[in-house]
Amino acid sequence: MRIRGSGTGSGDSQNGSGSGRRSDSFRRKYRLGQKIRGILLKNLPNSMAWVEIDDIRLLAQIEARHQEGSHLLFIVNQLTPDIILKELPLSQTTGVNVLGLASAFDTARTLFEHRFRTGLQESGYAGNSLDIAGFLKLLAQHPDIHAAYMDAFNCVSTISASLEADRKGHVLYQPWLAPESLRQTTFIRDSGDTTKLSETIVEFDHAALGLVRVQFLYKGNTLAYKLKIQHPDHEKSLQKYLNSREHRGLTLGIQHLGTSKLPRNSHCGIITEMLFKT
Repeated sequence: MRIRGSGTGSGDSQNGSGSGRRSDSFRRKYRLGQKIRGILLKNLPNSMAWVEIDDIRLLAQIEARHQEGSHLLFIVNQLTPDIILKELPLSQTTGVNVLGLASAFDTARTLFEHRFRTGLQESGYAGNSLDIAGFLKLLAQHPDIHAAYMDAFNCVSTISASLEADRKGHVLYQPWLAPESLRQTTFIRDSGDTTKLSETIVEFDHAALGLVRVQFLYKGNTLAYKLKIQHPDHEKSLQKYLNSREHRGLTLGIQHLGTSKLPRNSHCGIITEMLFKT
């Protein structure tokens, strides 16, 4: 796959200077041999397509025609004079089929969510907050929900082991954190040193907000968070919800560092993003 990326190459505007700025931005951000993901926006005649990579919209030549909206994986083969990417199968990695792992977890999580939402209604938890104690009580009352949760738990544990082996962090499935939402995932990158920055990302898919990421950053006694939302128009509603949550035993203040729109290439979720990250 070749991206027309020289200083005067074509981009998503009609003038070379706009394309040059995009190409230069791409070269500053990526290195040779790096694996990156992109979204096919629109197929064009003569094996050309509009591709978006990390919010950079580029005109690309592709080897095979893909469905528009497809998430594709590439390796950077060349940066100058043209930007050339080689398309890789999503399953290509070091020893494990990461796409299979992510797919298995998504299937198990979807089955659990269906049973879980029914259980919330039957147990009177719908519309109310749910802590870990209430969640465990719900599992004890509903063996079918418990079994579905354990399937999802085992899938995410396998994914976490793969991430930990590559020193990328680890992931958890904590559906009680957002019981009315879908696709909950928690990603943790712990520095192991209180003098260094650690990170926790809580992700969930809300009916009105879309995909939401709450990124917590902490070091020593300092805690801050950033919001990334698929639909930023609902920022105030999310902020109100977060402010209403209990923080038992927490004595330090939490600083809000701002809200931004979640990039389109992150809509597939934090697990896929981390599995394909180099």
